[in-house]
Amino acid sequence: MSFEVGDILLVKNFKLPSEVKDKFFVVLDRKGDDYAILSMTTSQQYICDKKIQHGIIADGDVVVYCFLKHKQIGINGFSFRKNTFVSTRSNTHVFAASLLEELEVEFKDTLLSNELIDLLYCFYKSKHTARKYKKIFESRLNDLIQ
Repeated sequence: MSFEVGDILLVKNFKLPSEVKDKFFVVLDRKGDDYAILSMTTSQQYICDKKIQHGIIADGDVVVYCFLKHKQIGINGFSFRKNTFVSTRSNTHVFAASLLEELEVEFKDTLLSNELIDLLYCFYKSKHTARKYKKIFESRLNDLIQ
């Protein structure tokens, strides 16, 4: 099972610390079949209503990327049913290909190019993103922009 950068995935029955539930992920990077860096989404809103907009939102120490509900973000028309957020804080997960094969993963769509660039830039600029990931995101952004 191989996914590309920008793919939107639904992982069924994903084990969170407190529960098991279906979770969306976006592939931020991939190195062959060895691993993928994915970012988990949430519909929980940690930003005040008046700051909600599509794209990067900075609210104090919180930096998120917001996908507004019903706004097309996928090349095949995908949109989220609720406002959906990707937090730059502790939200980057590295999965080995073997682990991804054990999970029930459903491909949903691939982010539009501008959405992918903006999302990667959000992570790249965030002070919460580990330095090792910043280098990866910088390289990926350079590839996408050229």
